[in-house]
Amino acid sequence: MTSLVPVGVYRRDLGASLERLLENALDWEHLPHVHSGSFSAISVVEAGDEGWEAEAKLADGRPVGLTLALDRETASWVTRTIVDGRLASEIRSRAEATGASSCRVDVSFHVADLPHDKRGAAGAYYERLYADLYDEDERLMIARAGALTRGPDAVRARHDVKLADGSVHAIPLYCPHQGLPLDADPDSDGIVTCPWHGYRFDVRTGRSADGKACRWAV
Repeated sequence: MTSLVPVGVYRRDLGASLERLLENALDWEHLPHVHSGSFSAISVVEAGDEGWEAEAKLADGRPVGLTLALDRETASWVTRTIVDGRLASEIRSRAEATGASSCRVDVSFHVADLPHDKRGAAGAYYERLYADLYDEDERLMIARAGALTRGPDAVRARHDVKLADGSVHAIPLYCPHQGLPLDADPDSDGIVTCPWHGYRFDVRTGRSADGKACRWAV
């Protein structure tokens, strides 16, 4: 039986609402894009309003299983990492609102079968990791909050991009997926990739380059 031992805690005040934080916890798609320094790929197994399960690759290519279980009533969630079929770590998070656009999160780190003399180093690693992850997540959550208050004129706003063949196309300032800034240039094939969730669009048509329903009107 796997024995989990606590190795550290991380606490942080965030400039985003509790609702945005819970939304972010359920948002498995952003991991390899917003957190490209930690993850290189992710494929969902199942997802819903109470959590998700996915197969992922770390930035160095190592495969891991990830699960997240959310309890909205207590604003808490548990993230588990599975390596080679065994539980490797369990991250327990609990949050509370501190204002209309702010919240606080408390995170505790638990690692499987770790000798006592290695727990300090493991705790320091997780605290540094989560400081970086929440730096990145906070930018996403603030951008998402802005998207939800943006008026229709901003949603319709476009800017022109010129492709290698000389053609010019108007593309949105904001991604049609979640309204986040579409701060990316098209590649040589005329495909623009959203930096937040990796959605890809053909700038000539506005259609998804991955066969998804998400698109923009041209």
